[in-house]
Amino acid sequence: MASKSFSFRLPDEIVQFVESSQLEGETLNQTGQRLFIDFVKRNNPLSTDLTTVVDVQELVKQEVAASLGEVRSQLEAQLETQLEARLEELRGKSKAR
Repeated sequence: MASKSFSFRLPDEIVQFVESSQLEGETLNQTGQRLFIDFVKRNNPLSTDLTTVVDVQELVKQEVAASLGEVRSQLEAQLETQLEARLEELRGKSKAR
């Protein structure tokens, strides 16, 4: 998708709002871009393909969390199976005595 550069001046009140909305490590331009894209997305339901760095980072976090949850569940199931097998083994040895 092609992109275009925009350049315009904003009143001090708007600049102050943009500055107050900055995320850690964002430049003023990046914050302005994020806010503008967010505004367009909320006011144009057809613009769902627009993404920002923040959106991508959040999606990655969600995917990683979901994957970790799956891995944890699998590990817990494996450990439970191993523990049950070990308990049965110990019970068998106990009965043999």
